[in-house]
Amino acid sequence: MAPCSRSARLLLPQACTSSPFSVALCILVALIFTPCLAIAGPVQASVWIDVSREDGVKFDGYHLSRKAEGMGVVTTASREIVTAAHVVWQADAITITDAKGAKFRARVLCIDKTVDVALLRVDGRLENFATIRARPAVMGEPVGVVERSQSDEPPRIVSGVIGAARWTSHGVPVPLIFSGIKGAKGMSGGGLFDATGELLGIVIRIDSSVGYLSAVPITELCTRFSRCAGKDGVAGRQCPHGRRRGTSPDQGRSN
Repeated sequence: MAPCSRSARLLLPQACTSSPFSVALCILVALIFTPCLAIAGPVQASVWIDVSREDGVKFDGYHLSRKAEGMGVVTTASREIVTAAHVVWQADAITITDAKGAKFRARVLCIDKTVDVALLRVDGRLENFATIRARPAVMGEPVGVVERSQSDEPPRIVSGVIGAARWTSHGVPVPLIFSGIKGAKGMSGGGLFDATGELLGIVIRIDSSVGYLSAVPITELCTRFSRCAGKDGVAGRQCPHGRRRGTSPDQGRSN
C-alpha cells in the first residue's frame, strides 16, 4: 500500500474525552474511517471523462460530438484533474469515473484553449493522485499511457519511446512531446508517464495519419494554471518552481 500523502486531522467528539480508554478507542475508529490519499501509479491516478454538450459546438474549427469521452489525471489531493480542453469544451455536464468505477461530478476550474489543456475539480474526494516530474522529457526515454479498449475491460499501460521532446504540432504554440505510442479515440486528456510512473505530460493530439499521441509537457500546464489553481493546486507544491510564462488561462470558463 502506498504511503499517505498527508497526516489525518482527528476531531474527537466530547464523549471521546471521558477516559483514556475511550480516547484510544475513538482515535482507532477515526483512523480506520479517515480516507487516506496516496500517491499512485498511472492506472490508479487516471480517470475517464464523459461529457454532454449542445449540438454545433466547435473547437478550433472542428465540430465536437454532443456526447464525448476522454481521459484525465488526478494531480493533487485537492480533487483536481488535468485533461485536454477539447474534451470538456463547453460541456453542460462532466462525469468522472476512476479506476475502481466510482463516479463523480466535476466542473471546469481553469481552461487554456491555446494549448488545449483544462483543469477540473470534482465534487468528492479522490483517493489517488499522480506525481508530477520536474525534469523535462528526453528523446529516447521509455514512456507509457493508460488504455482501456472497452469500458468493461481493466485498464492497462501501453509503452513506447519518446520520438521527440520538442515536437511541433500545427496550431499549438508550445513544443509537444511526441510519444511514439499509437492511440485511439477516447484517450485525449490522458497522462503520459515515465518509466517510474511520474507524470510527464497530458495527451492533446492524436496524429490523424498514423495515430501517434503527442502530449503537452506537464510543466507547461503548471505554468499556465499557477494563478487560477492556487498554491495548493496543480501549480502548487508538486509543480517545479521556475520561470513563469504563457498567457493567463480563463478561470472556470470554456467558451
